[in-house]
Amino acid sequence: MLADGSRQVNLTRNAADDQWPAWSPDGRLIAFMSERDGSPDVFVMESDGSDQTNITRHWSDNEYPWWSPDGMRIVFQSNRDGNAQLYIVDADGSNLTRITNNTAWDYQPCWSPDGRRIAFVSDRTGNSDIHVMGADGSNPVAITDHSAADLAPTWSPDGNRIAFHSE
Repeated sequence: MLADGSRQVNLTRNAADDQWPAWSPDGRLIAFMSERDGSPDVFVMESDGSDQTNITRHWSDNEYPWWSPDGMRIVFQSNRDGNAQLYIVDADGSNLTRITNNTAWDYQPCWSPDGRRIAFVSDRTGNSDIHVMGADGSNPVAITDHSAADLAPTWSPDGNRIAFHSE
């Protein structure tokens, strides 16, 4: 739809939940999560809704896609190895790489505007807090420490701030 709410168009038409849409940086593609193949998977489609392709194709939960600033890769959360961890995949579904590996749940990732860091939610501290690490998974650091759950981080366009909500 347009930013004023007009011209709303349904891009996906199936009985499954389609959610967590994320625009590619060039506006040509949209990544999203869908349960149409039986479990949550990450799909990529053209911005007009055509060419909907499952890029994760795994029975596990694959959720929260976020594009790299160069539009070449997508970071997402998956529990394919037992618990929710973060993975990066090329936009065509190739070159899957796990970037976190711990007993805590890591989820809701988002790439920094410069592509060098990823903010994400983790319960590594015993509670859902916002963490930041290198885009390769290096040097994860908790940046919030609240008794409430801190969720859904998103970077400011200049990369100097992170917005999130706390429950």
